[in-house]
Amino acid sequence: MTTIAIEQPPPPPPVQPPKPAPKPEAMKKPEGAAAKKAEPTPVVAPQPKLPLPSPVPAAKVAGQGTSTQGGAALAGNGTGAGGSGTGLGGGGTADYSRFTPARLVRNLSRGDYRSLTAGRMPTGRAMVTLRVEPSGQPSNCRLLRSSGDPYVDSGLCPLITNRLFFSPALDDRGRPIAYQLNYVATWRL
Repeated sequence: MTTIAIEQPPPPPPVQPPKPAPKPEAMKKPEGAAAKKAEPTPVVAPQPKLPLPSPVPAAKVAGQGTSTQGGAALAGNGTGAGGSGTGLGGGGTADYSRFTPARLVRNLSRGDYRSLTAGRMPTGRAMVTLRVEPSGQPSNCRLLRSSGDPYVDSGLCPLITNRLFFSPALDDRGRPIAYQLNYVATWRL
């Protein structure tokens, strides 16, 4: 029998983790001379060019004439430029004790609100401003206070101008006049 000696190669050295890269040092800034002091540039605004008021021809003497209805009288009940009277612009005062504001005749129904909200808001409140024409029809509707839902807000004014009706406001002589008011839409379905 013959013996052979086989030598095994030595094991590889253990693997060491790589050394972390050294952190770069902050560059040292060289010291320099002090900065110049900032001097603000003065602001010079040009002089505004205001146009002179245009001369407006005026009547040399107001209140000439004899009509007590058209405004040329010194006194009367017309709407004129006289020194006294009860008409508008006549130097007197109008009687507003007989003024009658517009009154709501036809309001929105629960069905109107149901179609407006489409099930989105079972309860709600919004405010609009509108003009009541001498015919009693609302116009110039504008949202003042939102209901909180943009869809409902966008449909409120068209609904109001189509469905509401008012008895018109009356002046001190009982004539229908335009009237501005705020309307609060409140619903509970």
